[in-house]
Amino acid sequence: MIYFLFILISLIYAGFILWLTDGIRNLSSPTENEYIYPETTVIVSARNEENNISNLVNALVNQSYPKELLQLIIINDRSTDQTAEILTNYEREIDNLTIVTIQETPAGWAPKKWALNTAINTVTTEIILQTDADCIPHNDWVKCMVQPFSSSEVGFVSGPAPLTNKSTLIDSLYELDSLAQDAFSAGGFSQGMVFSCTGRNIGYSKQAFDDVSGYENVSHFISGDDDLLLHKITGHPSYKAQFVLSKESVVESPPPSSLEQFIHQRLRFASKGFSYYNIKTSASLRVVLPFLYVTNLVALLSLFNFTETSHFYWMWPWIIKTMVDGIITYVFYHSIGRKWSLGTMTLLSLIHPLYIVTFGILGPFSTFEWKLDD
Repeated sequence: MIYFLFILISLIYAGFILWLTDGIRNLSSPTENEYIYPETTVIVSARNEENNISNLVNALVNQSYPKELLQLIIINDRSTDQTAEILTNYEREIDNLTIVTIQETPAGWAPKKWALNTAINTVTTEIILQTDADCIPHNDWVKCMVQPFSSSEVGFVSGPAPLTNKSTLIDSLYELDSLAQDAFSAGGFSQGMVFSCTGRNIGYSKQAFDDVSGYENVSHFISGDDDLLLHKITGHPSYKAQFVLSKESVVESPPPSSLEQFIHQRLRFASKGFSYYNIKTSASLRVVLPFLYVTNLVALLSLFNFTETSHFYWMWPWIIKTMVDGIITYVFYHSIGRKWSLGTMTLLSLIHPLYIVTFGILGPFSTFEWKLDD
């Protein structure tokens, strides 16, 4: 009886993932003659990023977007290294760059949200794009990310944000894991379901941010300057979200540098699990979130049962899940011009259910700082 329940759950999951894959295939990019060029501001919050900030600034300065229509705001959020000095030097040289300095975070605010909110309050442009200080956006990133705002219904956009160094097996695992999450979000957006996004590559209209009162009611969450804002904006009757899927919309970021950092990051991501049910989020997320957890638990238990009994039929729930996960990630990789690896996919499929189940349990009960050195 339990085995057939496992198979049923796996088949339902397979149908759902294939439906999301169809959504990814339906995403399209505008042609050159359809491009719009609204005034846009890129906002970045930086804390102790002396080793990364120069690469980011250079990537932003070299954007193909018209300089007269692009403003850059970088927030020095209580840095104790050389970040402030580096940014001050850049501000002298770059006309459209403004540095905002945060000395302290008031009570009731998560540090990053306060930093971002302080900068957003100074924005006068129509569109805001957001990335992180250790990221490298494609040269056409701004141009690609603003295109969906040609529709007044679009209040929020998201794009691919792989964690990648392109060197070792573990880096390829991080990349696949991060892009699998992006693929899931992209398919959901396309099919009218709002799940999540990553702050490494998002954008929103200033009007939409103001219409939902910004981070009000979610300002205290240590995480969620991205997906909680996404749900606030798409919960407004005037706005929807769109995923920007192309190789030009990619923003790369280095993967966690250690196992400790990976655990810390995943616990932070999982910390909002219960909170999604205490604030206004989409009905689809509230239903899909526990279903995904159950599906990963089924895959994990199936692997355990196979190792204990050596009966191959216990592998089928895991095989079904792995096959459809492979399909959706392959289609997503192809859409952004990246090489997909069957070996990496198979290995991640063995690891992924274990850490999803583990962090899903521990995340909501864990306490941590935004950065390990805070």
